[in-house]
Amino acid sequence: IELRKRMPITLQKSSESASVKWSASHLSNNLTINRSSESRRSTLYGMSHKSGFTMVAVSDDGTKRIQSQVVCRIMGNNNNNAASEIDARFTVYIIQAAFINLPIRNLLVLACTKSIQIYELDGTTNLHTHMLDKNNTNKTGEIKIQLNFNNRIYANHLESSIYARGIAGIGQNLLCVGNHQGEILVFNIPPKGNNIFLKETIHGHQFGITYLVSNANLLISSDTSGVILIKNIRTMSRINEIQSINESGVTSLSIWNNCIVASYANGMIHLFDPENAQMCGSIAAHARCINAIDCNEQGLLASVGDDCYVRIWKLSGDAASLQISHECNYHLENSQLVGVKFLNLSRADLAISVYDSYDIIILRAI
Repeated sequence: IELRKRMPITLQKSSESASVKWSASHLSNNLTINRSSESRRSTLYGMSHKSGFTMVAVSDDGTKRIQSQVVCRIMGNNNNNAASEIDARFTVYIIQAAFINLPIRNLLVLACTKSIQIYELDGTTNLHTHMLDKNNTNKTGEIKIQLNFNNRIYANHLESSIYARGIAGIGQNLLCVGNHQGEILVFNIPPKGNNIFLKETIHGHQFGITYLVSNANLLISSDTSGVILIKNIRTMSRINEIQSINESGVTSLSIWNNCIVASYANGMIHLFDPENAQMCGSIAAHARCINAIDCNEQGLLASVGDDCYVRIWKLSGDAASLQISHECNYHLENSQLVGVKFLNLSRADLAISVYDSYDIIILRAI
């Protein structure tokens, strides 16, 4: 109680929560948003449910809400039948989805079992589908690590360990997506049309990719074993490697200032200096698995997990003189929280997704 009184940020659940057609699956980072801008005066929220991606566009004044859905199709079938849930051989499940804003174009990217699917931002047009290599070159034990990691409801469907996960845009026109073999596939995106092609494949991880994040200079990737690789986005050469701290896999990544922020399935958050790969901060953040984190430009770090808590931390200084303070707790009873995003990069307002819920909860800082 005393800790709560000292916390300078207070979150309040808003009545303006956005509802979607399907409930959120239990996947890490199962929330993506496309923030309002001068050219687009609405916020687009989206999350995954089995073979489908569901989204809602909410106008800035909250008066207009447009829902839409994208369904992954049966592989090799050109008709519009949804993927069958009876026969797993013909089913495509979405493992991660993200709205990607490149300088030349905005996209919706679905990283799935068996394929990577790229759409126009509103999901109306499929621009490109890349089928994943069925060969599995990972070390023995990859499947066990993957199944114990976080995707509980997909355990039976990931036995073949063929999936894509980790999505990031880099430079003017490149899209990076990770896969089950620890590779990062780099796609060239044209300003218009669907002439999307695989430019190169980057190797380095020995286990399946869990998350990708980038800024103007770096591409950061993590895998199920807990290893984090730091690459120069211009040359794609490796700058540094952060070794696994324990057997807990990395669930999410973010970059703030010159710090890499990584969350883990054991409830910890660790911060690293990319220049020397040394740990510069550590937070015992949650009692259970952390499913998502997000940072904004003000140094606020939000985390959510299976323990039903939203927590906000304040980062200040830099990797050499990092200071961390606990700013806020918010408890959502009986709710496994699977996604979190700051609504605005300069404020503390949050959007939260909840496993098995149709609502995207809006928390306002007061």
